[in-house]
Amino acid sequence: MLEQYLSCFETAEINSTFYALPQPAFVRHLSTATKPDAFFTAKFPRSITHDNRLDVKGEAGAVLEKFFSLLHPLVDRIAALLVQLPPWDLAEMADLEAFLSSLSPDFRYAIEFRHKSWLQPSVMSLLEDYHVAYVIVDEPLLPPDLIVTTDFAYVRWHGHGRKPWYDYLYSEDELKQWVPRLRELENEVGLVLGYFNNHFAGNAPLNALQMLHLMGLATPAQKSKLERMLRRGNSEQMTLDEHWD
Repeated sequence: MLEQYLSCFETAEINSTFYALPQPAFVRHLSTATKPDAFFTAKFPRSITHDNRLDVKGEAGAVLEKFFSLLHPLVDRIAALLVQLPPWDLAEMADLEAFLSSLSPDFRYAIEFRHKSWLQPSVMSLLEDYHVAYVIVDEPLLPPDLIVTTDFAYVRWHGHGRKPWYDYLYSEDELKQWVPRLRELENEVGLVLGYFNNHFAGNAPLNALQMLHLMGLATPAQKSKLERMLRRGNSEQMTLDEHWD
């Protein structure tokens, strides 16, 4: 399925690393079985971000080192590693600077906050000091502020469904509102990474293709797929096979 997805898109956000460290065979597969110009982002393990609340002393530190080691064969194809935090107050987490100082210099990083207590100048200054991207989000919890803290931007569209957020299909009008915002980011940084997390019912690939089209970036093949998906409709859950037929 990943190969099929990457036949249409240039990049994928790897979610499985949030739940468990990647197996060496999986990393080899990403390296050898996908097109060579594809690139990835990957989530930090939840054992670090959630279970240990960014405290990388002891066992969590060993997990962190193993995570970097396992992904190192892909270092040239990983655009960023994503630190997705739980929706907890800053005071409930371990020291952010201690965590940032423990990160390998071999990768780039982006951090997604899910609580307003993190949105303060001192935190943003830390991200700037350590060259970590603030993840710009479209979701119910935080405002979609265009905060830039390093030389690349990372945007995640989660949706606005009730339960869960990501059971949501963005309308074309909603997507159009993002076009000037993305243009602004393009003018400010060298790279803009954008991922749709509204994966219910095949909504994410559809919205991603729509956004590429609105930005004037869609290839002829992507335009053809988008037209086919829109003709078929998105009222029922579809597999990638059904979307891509």
